[in-house]
Formats: sequence, structure tokens, C-alpha cells
Amino acid sequence: MKYTHLLLLTVLLAACGDKTSPPVDTRSYNVDASRITVSGVSSGAMMATQMHVAHSALVQGAGLVSGGPYYCAEGGMTKGLGPCMKGGEVGLQGLIEYTWHASEAREIDDVSNLVGDPVWLFLGANDVVMHRDVTNAAAMFYLEMTGAAPIVILDVPATHGFPTVDTGGACDEMTTPFLNACGYDAAGELLTALYGELQPAGVASSPLVEIPQPGADDVTMLPNALAYIPQACANGASCGLHVAFHGCQQSTAFVGDGFAAGAGYNEWAETNDLIVLYPQVDSSKIAPMNPMGCWDWWGYTDENYATRSGAQINVVKAMLDALAGKTL
Repeated sequence: MKYTHLLLLTVLLAACGDKTSPPVDTRSYNVDASRITVSGVSSGAMMATQMHVAHSALVQGAGLVSGGPYYCAEGGMTKGLGPCMKGGEVGLQGLIEYTWHASEAREIDDVSNLVGDPVWLFLGANDVVMHRDVTNAAAMFYLEMTGAAPIVILDVPATHGFPTVDTGGACDEMTTPFLNACGYDAAGELLTALYGELQPAGVASSPLVEIPQPGADDVTMLPNALAYIPQACANGASCGLHVAFHGCQQSTAFVGDGFAAGAGYNEWAETNDLIVLYPQVDSSKIAPMNPMGCWDWWGYTDENYATRSGAQINVVKAMLDALAGKTL
């Protein structure tokens, strides 16, 4: 009898082991390099700005939820937690001058690539973390760099989080996974702003897959990202690529696939031939101190964090290249 029980236990353990996680996807796809955009929420919005500006020859637009201007923290947590969140004088002219200098030094792509890029900015009317001054500074930064006024949304009664139609907590409540059911489709609005008129959202019928994050261990990132691959893209269709950066306490280590599955991007991706990549940052309670799992927008990885040689930016760029099967 005991051998029967042992055999049954072995079978059950094997069955459970088969369901631990999906296989890691290392395939490449037919990526249309002219349709690459980024977005993010909170620290992810700051990271989206960095990716956009650093790789402006490749990234064609940005959508920011509770974000600020490029290089706002200037490599320091004091300014990051101060005027770059609480409002006040962020030194916008100095940030613009730094961007031009970085471009001339070829630390970022030529800023002329930013001209004409679409930019969409959102700040919830009840946001208790990010001040309206910061969003306004981001709008002024992008106006200077792109030559076009960004779309700015300030009247939705959301708190600090990513607004959705009906997924997540109450619109004015900050709670995990930091999605807010506001009757507002932020994913659809920002994707439309970045890509122009889209087909209506459909059903996200494909499963999320894991994508390797090369070099993640060295830059406080998790081993794998998540990605949504529409069936048409999996079958070889030419597809755009959108990178969605989660916010603090919103990676898979904190909320599983809550952000990637619930923010609303995938439903639009399915009907509009868009691959959506969800990079994942890790948390750390020792040096570098990052217990909330935020993206590096103040310099905890290295002083070049906001440039093409920035450690986390390099990991994300390597994933884009791997998804395309070539250097973009």
C-alpha cells in the first residue's frame, strides 16, 4: 500500500511541476521597425521617456501615465523624490540643455529624431503621488523637443495607477495591482494617440509568454519579461512593437501577470497587429536600494542610466533586437 501511495505522490508532483510556468519564448518575429513605441506608468513612465529619448531613431512615440520630463532627477534621489514628484521648479531649461548636450556627445540618438513624434500624457485628477507641475514640465519638455503639443489628459478622477475600463480597484483607490477601474481605457487612448486610428479592441486570445531579459542579473531586473504575441504576429505577419513599462510594486514579483493581463493593451494589440513587451524590474533591499521594484530613473544602476549605454535601457534594447531577430 505504501508503494501505491508513493507512486501516486510522484505522479501528482510531476503533474504539478508541469504547470509551474509557461516555456520561455525565444522566437523572433516580423517586427516593423517603423511602428515601435513605448509607454509606462509612474517609474515606468520615467523609463519610457528615457527609452524614447535615448533611442529616438527607433522609438516613434511615448505615452506617459504619471510621468515627468527626461532626466528630471539628474542622477539624484533627492531631486527625484522632491520636485520631480511633489512639484515645484524642476529646472526645465537645464534638462533641455542636458538633452542637447547628450545628443551632441552621441550619448543618446540625435534629438532631431524626436521632431514630430506623438506624445500622450496622463495624470489622474486625484493622483496623490505625482504633482501636476511635473506633468506640465513633461509637456513643455516634449513641446520643445518634438515641435508639437502633446496630448495631455488631466480630468479623469483617477488616483496614482493605471486607469482601465473596469479592471482593478476603485478609480480613487491605490491598491495592488495598481490598476484603477475608472471607465477610462488608457491603453486604448494612448495607443490611438501613438499609432493613429486603430481597429476596435478585440479579445486577447493568445496567452502571455515569457521573454528572456539578457543581462538582467547585473541590473536589478528579473530573468524574464512578459509579452503578448497576437496570433497574426505568431503566424508571420508584419507587426508593430509596443513596450509597456510597469510602475513600482507592479512587476511580476509583486502582482504576477496583473499589469500585463489587466491594463488593456493586449485587446488592442490583437486586432492591430502589435506585439506588446512588458519588461520586468526586480526589487532589492540592499545596494542598490530599490525595495519597491522601481525602474532606474535616478541613477541606482549607474550614472549613464538615461542614455543609450544605460544598463536597463541596454537590456530592453537587447529584447527588442531578439524579438526582431536582428539589430534594430
